[in-house]
Amino acid sequence: MRRGFFMRYAEVAVDAPTGRGRTFSYAVPEGMDLRAGHLVEAPFGARRVQGIVFALADASQVAETKEIGAVVFEDAPLDDTRLRLAEWISEYYICSLFEAAAPMLPAGGRARARTLLTLADGVAPDAADAPDVDAPDADGLTPFQQRVVGYIARRGATGAQQDRLIRALGDRALASVNSLVRRGVVRREYSLRGPSVRHRYRAQISIAADRRAEVDEWLRDGKQRAPKQRALLERLRDGGNGVAMDGTAARKEYGGAVRALLNKGWLAEESVAVERDPLDGREFSRKPPPRLTERQAQIAAAIRAGLSDPSGRRTFVIQGVTGSGKTEVYLDAAQHCVETGRRVIALVPEIALTYQTIERFAARFEGRVAVLHSGLSDGERFDQWWKIRRGDYDIVIGSRSAVFAPLPDVGLIVVDEEHEWTYKQHDAAPRYHARDVALRLSELTGAAVALGSASPDVATYYGGLRRRHSLHLLTERFVDGEGDGGAADGGRRELPPVSVVDMRAELREGNSDMFSRELADALDECLAAGNQAMLFLNRRGTAAYLQCFGCGYSLRCRRCDVNVTYHAKEGRFICHYCGARRRPTQMCPQCLGYRMRYYGIGTEAVADEVARRYPDAGVLRWDRDIAGSPKAHESLLRRFRSGEARALVGTQMIAKGLHFPQVTLVGVVSADVGLSIPDYRAGERAFQLLYQVAGRAGRGRDEGRAIVQTFQPDNYAIQAAAAQDYQAFYTREMAHRREQGNPPHAKLIRLLRTHTNQAQCESDAMDLAARLRERQAEWGYADVDVLGPVPAYPMRLRGRYRWHIILRGQTPRGLLDGVDTPRGWVVDVDPVALT
Repeated sequence: MRRGFFMRYAEVAVDAPTGRGRTFSYAVPEGMDLRAGHLVEAPFGARRVQGIVFALADASQVAETKEIGAVVFEDAPLDDTRLRLAEWISEYYICSLFEAAAPMLPAGGRARARTLLTLADGVAPDAADAPDVDAPDADGLTPFQQRVVGYIARRGATGAQQDRLIRALGDRALASVNSLVRRGVVRREYSLRGPSVRHRYRAQISIAADRRAEVDEWLRDGKQRAPKQRALLERLRDGGNGVAMDGTAARKEYGGAVRALLNKGWLAEESVAVERDPLDGREFSRKPPPRLTERQAQIAAAIRAGLSDPSGRRTFVIQGVTGSGKTEVYLDAAQHCVETGRRVIALVPEIALTYQTIERFAARFEGRVAVLHSGLSDGERFDQWWKIRRGDYDIVIGSRSAVFAPLPDVGLIVVDEEHEWTYKQHDAAPRYHARDVALRLSELTGAAVALGSASPDVATYYGGLRRRHSLHLLTERFVDGEGDGGAADGGRRELPPVSVVDMRAELREGNSDMFSRELADALDECLAAGNQAMLFLNRRGTAAYLQCFGCGYSLRCRRCDVNVTYHAKEGRFICHYCGARRRPTQMCPQCLGYRMRYYGIGTEAVADEVARRYPDAGVLRWDRDIAGSPKAHESLLRRFRSGEARALVGTQMIAKGLHFPQVTLVGVVSADVGLSIPDYRAGERAFQLLYQVAGRAGRGRDEGRAIVQTFQPDNYAIQAAAAQDYQAFYTREMAHRREQGNPPHAKLIRLLRTHTNQAQCESDAMDLAARLRERQAEWGYADVDVLGPVPAYPMRLRGRYRWHIILRGQTPRGLLDGVDTPRGWVVDVDPVALT
């Protein structure tokens, strides 16, 4: 220890596969100002990785420690509340502490370590791929190792990234790389880049404060000299003292005059921060808050009481029919929260809904609303994050990840459309559910949580009935003069009637069209009256699949175990899982006959048909193929709301909380999509989609209706959605869940194994299932079912085979904790889908 220096130590969660909850001890260098929550760089084995400081101590837990290398941001990104939240996420969702905390970092803050592979000096391989067999060549390399060497050689001096090599050649490539490194054929190096996003600055020029008198005197001199200098100085002077100009623009317009005046000392140049604000330049018209209905006022009062008394009920489930004014309740509660000096997080399930929600909140809280979602640029998210952390905003609106906004003094968290499965992160760790994270954040901060939906998740509603949450109902729909719903001074409106059309009967009676006669007549009537119509089909593309009616062969993706979908606009078949494209074919690859036919329809085909029938109506299509960015969503929303188009065709995007007062007809082209998926939530998802999309009709002055086309008219989910009877659906669904032992009567954990080799994938799944059953027999976990292993649906995605095991019961976590889960397995706690 250096003389006069008292060594401190930090417990750091590193960005490496270390298991849940684990930290490592590091020495804090002399002079480093380090606090819990700081993002740092530190050595870890042969690599340099990022880490997050979770605690500081005067003593180390190990005999020898390495020193922290550097602090990434001067300010600690995470406060104590977020550190505690990350600890809970790590423990509950079974991931490392760094993975749990990473979503809380500013955009670009996480810099992953890269592993680069280059060939050792003197190695000159044949870059051609060798046959995939195991016999070694004369140099002792197997043909597969030759493929690995060839892959690296083709990347040249810059080297190949190890993770990309594994994706290209399969999982067994790692073992080959390790062997080649040991033999000295391949060199492996590690690198860590700094944050990819930083604050943006620009040069700004103005007249130097201490030289203004001299500048004024020079400008009063009528001599015509240095015309560009004179013009620039006059422009800055005439704008008033202190007026500044962008330095780059000034140099472009005035050339060398800028440098000359800087050299004279007459101009001052400084660097100023540029705020990348996603709402910059947008204007939102302020509206006075409407008078709440008696029931709305009661619910708002209950939430206000929860804000004032953190020891009481803090979670409020608001089940309100579509158009009942749930948003007005949120706004009233938010107003009270802000007036008491606290702040609000409002979550929406889709980026497409963000702008509509921003409009409502910005009309009430002008200039105090921030936006956070993945659709912003990295720079916008970075700047918004730091301004939120500084306390510049009272309201943060965003999708799933906005629950991690670094908002100080959180008093209220709104989870709108809380039933939506998009609140669950499923493609990377941490596989959290934003609703459950919000509930945990409430426990840490004392914030109230409002969970709103017309069709709540059955587990949420069950919790309300069991008095775990405070349950409130809004059973009446209201429409005000502008048709935005929920105002007491408007008129009451019944829910739109919904009729179910049996498409089997349509076929028997000779109608093979995509529209039933009832829907076709309703479209005629709606558009002729100048109103708007929405047509819903939860499938993109033109045709669902291509099949040979001779041998039954259907065209499938080469990398995924799914049919490809035809998109007429692109003239290609596209896999909706991996994005692979294939050219159309008339000849069957299996029987070589020319009997390939298109079957099924998608939104592209529906939109084309509506445009053909109603050429003057204007048709918009809203699906992922058309709207891939928030700006595209916003543009479609504005165009349809303005009346530019009177027909909107879309997927589930149009079913989620959108408000179009002129829509008087909603048509569900096929309610059967998704009903047959092997998932215990299939019925619930179908009900929620149909119930929500039907609620888009009749939200303005004119009454509306909905028509549902289906080949399964007797399905309980379709029947309950048509009746718009949540209670009937809930009763039937809960009976199924109770009988099968599914949530909320049990807990689920999904274990998923993926591999490029089918046999290896199946073998790994069988081995883990056997060890789980051994543990179950040894420790007596009789209340836990080990289901599987079985192939997941689809069995293959993006070239990787998939097998999974489901643990179901009261204590599946106890069983899982007793077995070491090998690397390569995905552990999903509380999955919202089993596909």
